[in-house]
Amino acid sequence: LFTDDGSGTIKENLVDELDYVLVPSESWDLLVQWYGTVDKNTAIPRQVVEFGFFVKQCRVEVYFLELRLCKNFNLETEILHKFSKGDTIGNIKKTMRKLYEIPDEVETRIWRCHSSTEIDELAKEESTAQDTGLYHNQLLVIETRSEDGSWVRQTKKMPGTCRTATTVSDKSSTAGPSSIMTTRFNPYGYPSESRSAPGLCGLCNLGNTCFMNSVLQCMSNCPPITKYFLNEEHFSELNEENPLGMKGEIAKAFGELIKTMWSGRHSYTMPHNFKLQVGRFAPQFSGYQQHDAQELLTFLLDGLHEDLNRIKKKPYIELQDASGRPDKDVAKEAWDNYRKRNDSVIVDFFHGLLKSTVVCPDCSKVSITFDPFCYLSLPLPTKRERALEVLLFHYEATQKPTHYTVIVPKRSLIKDLVTNVGQLSGIQPDNLIVTEVTRNHFHKFFSSNDSLEKIDDKDKIYIYEMPVQNDTHVILPVYLWESSAKIGFSREQLFGDPLLIAAPRKNCTYDVLYQLVLHKLQRNICIPDDNSSWWNTKTKNYSNGGKYYLHIIWFATLIKFPLTTSKIFIMLSMTNLTLNEDSPGDENDESCSDNGDCNGERVPRRIFSFYLVTSGADCSQDIVKIHNDGNPLSFPKHIGQSFVAAKWTREARDQFFFDKSLEDTEDDQKHCFVSTLSFVHLCRYCPTCKKHQQATKKFDLWELPRILIIHLKRFVFDRYRRDKVDRMVQYPVRGLNMSEYVINKSHPEAVYDLIGVCNHFGGLGGGHYTASCQNHNDHKWYLFDDNSVSEIKEQAVV
Repeated sequence: LFTDDGSGTIKENLVDELDYVLVPSESWDLLVQWYGTVDKNTAIPRQVVEFGFFVKQCRVEVYFLELRLCKNFNLETEILHKFSKGDTIGNIKKTMRKLYEIPDEVETRIWRCHSSTEIDELAKEESTAQDTGLYHNQLLVIETRSEDGSWVRQTKKMPGTCRTATTVSDKSSTAGPSSIMTTRFNPYGYPSESRSAPGLCGLCNLGNTCFMNSVLQCMSNCPPITKYFLNEEHFSELNEENPLGMKGEIAKAFGELIKTMWSGRHSYTMPHNFKLQVGRFAPQFSGYQQHDAQELLTFLLDGLHEDLNRIKKKPYIELQDASGRPDKDVAKEAWDNYRKRNDSVIVDFFHGLLKSTVVCPDCSKVSITFDPFCYLSLPLPTKRERALEVLLFHYEATQKPTHYTVIVPKRSLIKDLVTNVGQLSGIQPDNLIVTEVTRNHFHKFFSSNDSLEKIDDKDKIYIYEMPVQNDTHVILPVYLWESSAKIGFSREQLFGDPLLIAAPRKNCTYDVLYQLVLHKLQRNICIPDDNSSWWNTKTKNYSNGGKYYLHIIWFATLIKFPLTTSKIFIMLSMTNLTLNEDSPGDENDESCSDNGDCNGERVPRRIFSFYLVTSGADCSQDIVKIHNDGNPLSFPKHIGQSFVAAKWTREARDQFFFDKSLEDTEDDQKHCFVSTLSFVHLCRYCPTCKKHQQATKKFDLWELPRILIIHLKRFVFDRYRRDKVDRMVQYPVRGLNMSEYVINKSHPEAVYDLIGVCNHFGGLGGGHYTASCQNHNDHKWYLFDDNSVSEIKEQAVV
């Protein structure tokens, strides 16, 4: 929650109930009493503050208002300090006197700086910071009175000019204009000598207000709206008595801002007055937290419409049902009725008409209405499923591993994955074990209720078929380990795919385990040539009955190599049919050497030996060699973090092991497609059935506005989490033909050219807004990034 500088400052753009939870002080005290805290200073107290001017709303003030303070217009004394929006000007003044150690007998006054050329005095000490319209990073100056009764502002002479704002109080107006400001005293105001083309005026970020700036730039580049406000037509149409409006303040503030942006005298300006008026009538936008640009645009369009509504007294109109009448007649009636109550420049250019069709599932009654809209909010076609690449290892080692592309819901569980794999492969889902493999070992074993969100697209998911019972068999992870030096076990020495062996809990000797592992590896075994040095080993005990030779021939047929006398020796060793001694082919073995005698008798060589590796909670590993003493091996009920390492020498691996990896798999890719529904379901009262029904509702476009706003819903919310859809959307800059989507046959051709795009970069919890707009004077495209304006190519817009 805090920044890394150790100042105890809360990070920007934190989201309530996503990054933190607000609790009453009583609840906090109980939580501390029950569970304690990591640090005594972890409590973050916040107060409830009343937001808004005309519309009051109480909210917890998470972020304070940070102001820049200085004394006597000397920026070298500048201090950053945070205040509550509920703090009065008197409290701020008292704090500033304390910070600058001003004696009680010295008279002071507070000035608010709007720009290098405009300041005003904050004389009403009972007003709050919010009522006064103070904004983030604004500069306040505390001025002291000299012993001779003069103010510093009257005596201090510096290059430059500064005028007192028209809103200055009577007390300060006697001071008159003064030359106390310099270019250096201009944090972000109006650069008087920096001119730009009309409309190419940036907007300063007042503190997380990039969402507002991008919306204002898009609205500013709508030619009919800009012309309307530049010609000051809005003054004659202000409806200050509209109870649904904003007393005309939103329209006046917006018009004032448009005139400044299109005056050509400023390269950037500060929309602080507009921000103040928005916060007064829409408390959700007060303060300096990041908000959704679409929500502000909705408020702005509605506010401008009501402030400029030409209908002073709205008549009562009773809505009529369609009753089987032609759509054309019902639509005209609905639009005429709407215009009798709503008539403004916003309706003229931004409002269209939707046809809504509702069907009752029981009586099939069809209800048709026509509703106005001022923007189209389109959900992006998100992938509610994900494709998981998995590799299935069959229980029968003679079968090739099968590669599947399984389509599963994003929010599903492991049991849903195994169900799909079971359907594709014909294997019982209960017999499938899902694992994640990393660097030749098992990184994780998944349980049936684990979420698929724990699996990344880059993870290697191996699924093993194990048609055995836990009470009769134990599932042993077996890793292939190459080690030629006298060092401990290391995962860096593993090779090949890990194995899952179903070993019987009773009578599982060393030889049985060896045969099980060898059986699983048969598709990876490559028999060396006859002239290989490996075949130099001789043995006497190789003719112990025909059944052994049948077993050898069976195994040789599986791995498809010709039998020779020398190879029969190694097969006897591999199947462990004649061995009674532990004789691994490992220079580290204690019992026998590669070619030496054991009890005076030469024995065949094994290609690997076994070790039991147990991992501790502290990441330590205990390695124990498994000896072949002929006795059954004992296994714990639960293997836990233990596994069996089959240790190979470099010679054995080079001679016998062939890593087929994924090149020898069978592909069985299944793809599912989710159809897009044209209807939505809603609970609606049916007048025919006399009860609420789960009716279906369908929207169609009937009448499109002259300026069409398309909102792409990139933020999605569900019961699990909030997320942003980062899917690329292709759209034309010119010639977007919407005619094919309009069901009104008499609708004129609806072809649109793009004039503005509101861009969002980042995620749900934070990010940045910019705007790409076309200037209607030179028809060039520009990127508006707060106070920065730069020309861009048309190709960069999309």
